[in-house]
Amino acid sequence: MTPSNGDGGGPAQAGSGDVAGAPSYAGAAPQGGGPSYAGAAPQAGAPSHAGAGSSGGAGQSELCPKPIFDPITKLITCGNGLVHRAEAIACTFTVPPPAAGGAGGVSGNAGAGGFSQCSTNAECAGLPYGYCDFGDGNFGAPVCRSGCVQDSDCSAGICACNGTNPGRCMAAGCSTDADCGPNSLCARAYGVCSSGSFQCTTPQDQCISNDECAGGTCAFNGDHRACSNVVCGRPFLVAHEPRVAAIEMRADWLDATLTPNVSGLSPVQRAQFAAHWARLGQMEHASIAAFARFNLQLLSLAAPSELVEDCNRALSDETAHARACFALASAYAGTELGPAALDIQRCFEETSLTAIAKLVLREGCLGETVASLEALAAAEVASDPAVKQALTRIASDELRHAELAFKFLRWALTRASVETRHDLAREAAQRLADFESDARHGESIRTDDRLAAHGLIQGDALRAIHLAAARDVTRPLLAALFDVEASNVA
Repeated sequence: MTPSNGDGGGPAQAGSGDVAGAPSYAGAAPQGGGPSYAGAAPQAGAPSHAGAGSSGGAGQSELCPKPIFDPITKLITCGNGLVHRAEAIACTFTVPPPAAGGAGGVSGNAGAGGFSQCSTNAECAGLPYGYCDFGDGNFGAPVCRSGCVQDSDCSAGICACNGTNPGRCMAAGCSTDADCGPNSLCARAYGVCSSGSFQCTTPQDQCISNDECAGGTCAFNGDHRACSNVVCGRPFLVAHEPRVAAIEMRADWLDATLTPNVSGLSPVQRAQFAAHWARLGQMEHASIAAFARFNLQLLSLAAPSELVEDCNRALSDETAHARACFALASAYAGTELGPAALDIQRCFEETSLTAIAKLVLREGCLGETVASLEALAAAEVASDPAVKQALTRIASDELRHAELAFKFLRWALTRASVETRHDLAREAAQRLADFESDARHGESIRTDDRLAAHGLIQGDALRAIHLAAARDVTRPLLAALFDVEASNVA
């Protein structure tokens, strides 16, 4: 993706246009009779939501029908589901009273280690717009966090208001509608591998809200919004955003042993499965780059040979995963598909122990734990033999990759300063909070058994997997790891 914090890096080519008449593989193709979101003429009288009307010049009333201003979030919610930021309005924030028993400020270790550090907002007054976060992503313990009131409080992005507490800094490619030009709005864009951002609407948008994605996510996909039902695996993060290669017609990235049974599938279903597996192929292909970078990072840190050996094996695993996914995508699409060139510009700028450990937290401890459990669940319900075979291997390999991430983090903490350990603990809590928030706000929809048979889990089932992975696996493992480190440095 185009980095939203101004740190550079080229745009992600996340999905291509139509391939020889085949549907777009950047996200599920629109269901029959649905409206067009890519600037084409609306079908069945439905409006185009992509920022350009069928006559080439939609007014704001067409982009955002029935607008309602939310005084809490300071955003405008439209009748079509779009949420946009017309103005940069300061968030509402009340300074908490001093903590009982003395002057305000951070009490004890509040805000330092990221675990069991506060019980009231007043205990966090020593942090900029500090508040005590009782969210579910804190390993069960409230922690002090820094907030914001206006955009200038954030080193990058914008200050997103939430009403009860001060706002939270969020990535953004725009700050208000004025940044987006005519026939475009600065709207909320959900993230598949990140906590989301604000981005201008474009004529290429294939969706505007999660309601249109059959239980998936209307995610910002390189330079436009597209539906996605995939889990991230180990994302290739550059400037905090996942980056993938485009899809092109090629036959040298296919596992010839995997041939799903496509008989009995409608054209719409085949397009949906092709989109799903092609997107998975993009993510698995990007994971190869993530492990290639991690290998060099391990060497730069003088890591033990065991970690380097495990990383080399993981790189090979991800290559096999990508070939399997592209083979399935090609079979469903009826045309051979594979990855185009991957943009690696500015991907080696994270060289410190702290920066590398934060990448591993997101890419490995969370991303691959979730990927493993999702693949395992999909393999259990899949009935197509080729699909089940691919998912079973992916689940097993991703679990081993997640174990590598935790193993590295354990080693890194032994070399880190006290300040770095505290910083990493806060980062772990924040990433889990963001991930669980995104999962909880996913659309409620029952999984279609016909789709699950070919490896596509949606809606409530997918949300339950993601929440269970964070709550029951990643959170307790990280809590135990950082609790041990905290006791060692107390």
